[in-house]
Amino acid sequence: MYRLLIVDDEKQIREGLKLLLPWEEYGIEICGEAQNGKEALELMERLSPHIVLLDIQMPVMNGLELAEQIRGRYPNCKFIVLSGYDDFSLVRQAMKAGAVDYLLKPCGREALIQVLEEIMDTFEDEIASRFKNDEQMGLLKNNVLGRVMSGTIPHREMREKLELLEMPLNKGPFAAVAVELIPEQGRREAEDDGYYQALIRTLDIFEKALAQKRKGTAFVDSSGNICMAVQEYTGWKEDLCLKEVLKDSVDRIKEQLHLDICVAVGTAVQSCRRLYESCQNARNTLAYKTVFGMGNVLYCDEIKEYFEGIPRRTKVSGEKFKELFRKNNGEELEGYVKDILFSQFETDPEKEIYALKNTALELIILADQCFDEWTLADRNELYEWKNHAMGEIMMETRVDGIREKLCRELKAVMEKTSRYENKNLSKMVWDAVHYIEEYYMNPELSLQYLADEFHTNTAYLGRMFRKETGSSFADYLNTFRVKKAEGLLVSTNYKGIELAEKVGFASYNYFYIVFKKITGRKPMDVRRRS
Repeated sequence: MYRLLIVDDEKQIREGLKLLLPWEEYGIEICGEAQNGKEALELMERLSPHIVLLDIQMPVMNGLELAEQIRGRYPNCKFIVLSGYDDFSLVRQAMKAGAVDYLLKPCGREALIQVLEEIMDTFEDEIASRFKNDEQMGLLKNNVLGRVMSGTIPHREMREKLELLEMPLNKGPFAAVAVELIPEQGRREAEDDGYYQALIRTLDIFEKALAQKRKGTAFVDSSGNICMAVQEYTGWKEDLCLKEVLKDSVDRIKEQLHLDICVAVGTAVQSCRRLYESCQNARNTLAYKTVFGMGNVLYCDEIKEYFEGIPRRTKVSGEKFKELFRKNNGEELEGYVKDILFSQFETDPEKEIYALKNTALELIILADQCFDEWTLADRNELYEWKNHAMGEIMMETRVDGIREKLCRELKAVMEKTSRYENKNLSKMVWDAVHYIEEYYMNPELSLQYLADEFHTNTAYLGRMFRKETGSSFADYLNTFRVKKAEGLLVSTNYKGIELAEKVGFASYNYFYIVFKKITGRKPMDVRRRS
């Protein structure tokens, strides 16, 4: 990814710029920020940014002085001047110092995107003309293919860049392949140099195998995961060449690197322009590793056929299950679970143990969703229960054992739900909680607003709310809104301010800050993971 440094003496401006664009989607990483030119030069020595956004008027060393330093010391670095002064003399000085463009504050998204795309095109052209076989070429390849897989690159540009990179992607149908690596300790550490080296070696194995068969190419996407673009894909049954490439590569990786690995192949598409669809299929298919196990090559179409072909399969009704769960009737729910599990496989269920586990996991997720609906529920407790329950199911090898453990875990979570349901709240606080659940989309909702609605004292309502729920009114409301936003990110295509407004935030910037503070993740990360 290209590294970008923000230089401005106003913290509010720096924070606004960081939130202005989904930078990673454009192949850009904000590597640092500085409040004056002197501080920026110190950071540049260490961070080597490709792009600098700089202000004109700053203390210690202003933007024009910094521009002169960049031109002399870092000739390959591109910089854009942002200024609140519409002064032609400043524009002329900035351009003379080598600025790519001069933008006025407040800077619009479209203007900034246009300048950044021009800069990246310049970088890519320079890299391609000067470095054909070094890691800079790898950076270009990763950026281009990453945009192909996300569907964010124009068709003409994609064709030109693929020709420039001499990539063998001219014979359809095409398919995307997603790879997931899990180190021996069971978790990936981004800063772990050992993991990074294993990732590079894994990429090299896949690249060489694909190149030998002229089958496609492999690369690392913006999230640090290995992906492949495959050509002449004839389907999971017929494409013996791809099966051989992937199986041999997986065997070598497990033998040489001692890593757990899962590979998933998406559906076939007729054009490179639609590879992003196949890529999404492949990433979704990786989730089935919990059913079919690590170390396998999973084909999206094969799994679909597998589950459709199960004889006389009774589908799980999410609404029916949730209805029984909310009634908190353990015996009735257990009876329903038994019917679901045993009606799935009327003959020799032992042969269908993986599919049976998949159904059990689906029921665990439904129970998790029911528990999460309780506003007072402890999110950490919910997370721990779900992980424990799924682990118990996956460790079981007997059909009866799966049923027993599933029913036990469902009973345990119903007891937790009962505890929250029976929590003693005064009528005023109980009414406040339910008011939030019904009117959270109102951006004017606040403690003062609610106190006026209930004809009570604001301070008294706030004190009682904190005492009985263990949370301030504002924190409780924001948490509830964020929980709703997580659901919309997974189930809808709402973006930016539209998403924020749907859950009661008047400003996307404020929504972004609150969302990241509560969840520890960016909104778009939640959508991509889903």
